Amino acid sequence: MSCTVESDLTAYLDGELSPDEASRMKAHLATCEDCRATEVLLHRTVSSLRALPPFEPSRGLRRRVLAQVETLPASSWAGWRQWLRPVRLVPSGAALAAAVAAAFVVNHRIQERHRLDLAVAANYELLSDYEVVGLSADDLDVVEHLDELEGRP
Repeated sequence: MSCTVESDLTAYLDGELSPDEASRMKAHLATCEDCRATEVLLHRTVSSLRALPPFEPSRGLRRRVLAQVETLPASSWAGWRQWLRPVRLVPSGAALAAAVAAAFVVNHRIQERHRLDLAVAANYELLSDYEVVGLSADDLDVVEHLDELEGRP
């Protein structure tokens, strides 16, 4: 069935739809053969289930089922809970924070270097005139790092 009302069909049979929704469902069922067939099948299934006698498990069956449940492997959520304990989260969170800070510092230095490269590119004509004066690339590198060489931040 590929109708948009198929999710409401069970609610319709259970009487859970509002009066407006129920009338829309009735109108749709009058025109859609697939939905009518599904309604008949669902109605027959629900009626058959209601006709069954109630099931009350014995104490022994209940104990056996609960014992089997206890032997089942832990859920994946239990594994996650073990990793989400503060004993594990705090060190890993600190390591993550340190990695983010290091990445930020490295990125900042790379950006500074790119700004310098852009400044060199923007002033290329002026810098090429330094060669006329007799300054080499090594001299320009010294000028660039003069603050560091003089011990200034």
